Amino acid sequence: MKITILNLTLIITSFALVSCGDDSGSTPVPTPTTTTEYSGVISESVTWTKDNVYELSGRVVVPSGVTLTIEAGTVVKAYPGQEANACALIVARGGKLMAEGTAAEPIIFTTTADQITNTHTNYPGFANLDESYKGYWGGLIVLGNAEISADANQKQIEGIPASDSNGLYGGSDNSDNSGVIRYIQIRHGGTLLGDDNEINGLTLGGVGNGTTIEYVEVIGNVDDGIECFGGSVNIDHALVWAQGDDAFDIDQSYSGTINNFMGIADAESDHALEIDGPEGSMVGQFTMSNGTLKGFNSNGGEYADFRKEATGTLSNTYFYNFSCSSDFEIDGSTNTNGANSLTFSNLEFNTSHLADSCKNMVSVICDDQTGSSANFNATDVLTASVGADESKFTSWTCYYREN
Repeated sequence: MKITILNLTLIITSFALVSCGDDSGSTPVPTPTTTTEYSGVISESVTWTKDNVYELSGRVVVPSGVTLTIEAGTVVKAYPGQEANACALIVARGGKLMAEGTAAEPIIFTTTADQITNTHTNYPGFANLDESYKGYWGGLIVLGNAEISADANQKQIEGIPASDSNGLYGGSDNSDNSGVIRYIQIRHGGTLLGDDNEINGLTLGGVGNGTTIEYVEVIGNVDDGIECFGGSVNIDHALVWAQGDDAFDIDQSYSGTINNFMGIADAESDHALEIDGPEGSMVGQFTMSNGTLKGFNSNGGEYADFRKEATGTLSNTYFYNFSCSSDFEIDGSTNTNGANSLTFSNLEFNTSHLADSCKNMVSVICDDQTGSSANFNATDVLTASVGADESKFTSWTCYYREN
């Protein structure tokens, strides 16, 4: 592990408007800011505090037996780089991340190009970079020992070279505990690792349900916002904004619950949901409930794609502002995994903004269900009666700070 500590004294000049002859005002003394740089494997448990700025260089790993604790209000910044020089924070199997922000003081993971600090006047909103800035660093990767459905009970996570054993995930312990992730923002990530290979904003590989993940926002990521490779961890109150690929992506029979979720597309976004099934003999059932998904009208992007024997339930979800040709595909579910292996209930589609020549009714939006054994219940609406509880996002997310 390489740690470089730089003490930077911030010089602040204050001007006060006072009446003629009044020179009694004083200038407050600024608190020095410490910048700490990390690279490689963290060798012992450590706490990162909000009075410091932490900079990541290359892959920074929390290995087995080590706990990284991050105090509420802390800002973590990563250097740019691609391929071998890509920067990411990786929690390996057996390691723990205790990142417990609060609604008043969320923890921010971002790029060194971002001028945000916890004393910035617009914190926790934007400073100099908005949601359109993508691919400046990698992202947050958490790996665990829970079950995955693959050709082996452990796999190497995408985005990490096969030579790095800290990239392994999967096992047999569905109650595995990788720590607590609460009230965090992940900004401007998804750097390129190779052809068509980018890091997701939040990657979860074989993460067990002993882990707590709630109140997470991913902003401006090149690839997916949040992707689950197997595992059983539950995710509450998650918002993805302006992702380059899918907002929420499920693979390898993820068997947890994602509750109260939002996806806000931009012109580069692909699917709101992309759900794949098992790649091995283990078959798990995902649950997604109480979601609000906003498309980017006039520029493509799809509602959802359920494929490759996907199994699970999507319920109480509201879709709106998608484009003329957007569709909802169920193109890979058959009776192989049992009758009604996919269940859709209380889905609502608002297409009131679309012309009559567009896909503007459930019957045509959701007509691609070849080979489906799904129970499907969806309606056309003008106003939502289902969806996310947006009050859970208003005080701490960039999206609600800026919109």
